[in-house]
Amino acid sequence: MAKNGTAPTQERETPAETADDGFKALLDRGRSVADQLPDVVDDARAALDAAQVQLDLLSDRGVIAAVGFAAGIATGLFLAGAPRFILAVSMIPLAVTTRAALTRGVRLSRLVN
Repeated sequence: MAKNGTAPTQERETPAETADDGFKALLDRGRSVADQLPDVVDDARAALDAAQVQLDLLSDRGVIAAVGFAAGIATGLFLAGAPRFILAVSMIPLAVTTRAALTRGVRLSRLVN
């Protein structure tokens, strides 16, 4: 059956209106994420505190092993060409374990050798 062109035409949005709608949706989603950000920060702080408690329970050799493991993971990710964000996240356990080792008085020579 052939169409004769008498069907009502639909008005299409202009590209500017489409972009404006997309921008408004992006802003709404960004605001909802920003509203949840304090909860995320509190959860991350609680997780780091729990990790510090677990590190405090380890012996000196256990802390040295944890530093070596965290350094090995970070080095492996770097050599594998991981994205910078992943590298930054992998440095968090390294920083936490190194801090735990240094606050215990473990010398750097024991960490390196």
